[in-house]
Amino acid sequence: MKVIFLNGSFDLRLKKTCAAIGIFDGVHRGHQYLIKEMIKTARRLKARPVVITFSPHPAHVLKPELKLGYITSLEDRFRLLSALGAAVCVVVRFNRSFARILPQKFIKEILVQKLGVKAVFVGENFRFGKDRSGDIDLFRKCALAYGYEMHAVPSLKQGPAVISSTLIRKTAGEGQLNKARRLLGRPLFAAGAVVTGDGRGRSLGYATANVDYHSDILPPQGVYAVRAVLGAQSFPAVANFGMRPTFAAKNPKPLLEVHILDFSKNIYGRRIKIEFLKKLRGEKKFSSAQQLIRQIQKDISTARTYFASKS
Repeated sequence: MKVIFLNGSFDLRLKKTCAAIGIFDGVHRGHQYLIKEMIKTARRLKARPVVITFSPHPAHVLKPELKLGYITSLEDRFRLLSALGAAVCVVVRFNRSFARILPQKFIKEILVQKLGVKAVFVGENFRFGKDRSGDIDLFRKCALAYGYEMHAVPSLKQGPAVISSTLIRKTAGEGQLNKARRLLGRPLFAAGAVVTGDGRGRSLGYATANVDYHSDILPPQGVYAVRAVLGAQSFPAVANFGMRPTFAAKNPKPLLEVHILDFSKNIYGRRIKIEFLKKLRGEKKFSSAQQLIRQIQKDISTARTYFASKS
């Protein structure tokens, strides 16, 4: 998938595209449905499937006091969108200047003139532009004027609840991993490079991979049965996500340390994805290293039982 960053000049010109527009943080099941519908139409029209997203999140610019966290990093968003079949992702830099753009200008100068859209897909509640004045009705009026198809895709539901990034943030924060998995269509995950730690796990007899993760939305601190994904391979593992209170570590953010079961390869510098499957226990301060080692042994045994039940 080709990624194009637009930083205000909109120096871009594509021909005959279908475009799905949204933030798509998390690329959850509702997003997946919208993008898959766009790709089906792109095939019908023999057009190029394009996703238009925004960075940073508009809330970070317009309502920074909310301190809204990302479910997935921008890089992971690219990976998920590419896996769905998007050919191009256009990342529009969102700032206060862009927030004041007239909706008609966005449609005419970007969608029509720069992207050559033949079809536009947005969620049914999508609004954009100055004072959020751009809505589905405006898209439809412009569709008649500029000759593109307009598709307002209904929200997808899980039971009575609309699937949304807001609901996923709440669900993940409460540690409801199974519910988050149903909303996302995959396990909640964190990903990043394996970096050098202080070697504490190895000194205890259980080497860990320290993950420089970039997701903001993760489950509560504790110990988890996880799946560690390295390239095309995945491995059962145990992860500790937290502040390591036993060693009085002063961390700027919780550490994500992963012990991959029956694994001894050097993976420093490699990208690893950690899928959270089941919480084993909360984080706890131990009175001695030996007490911690005994608990780690129990955690590994519990994780092995969990994975055996799933095989």
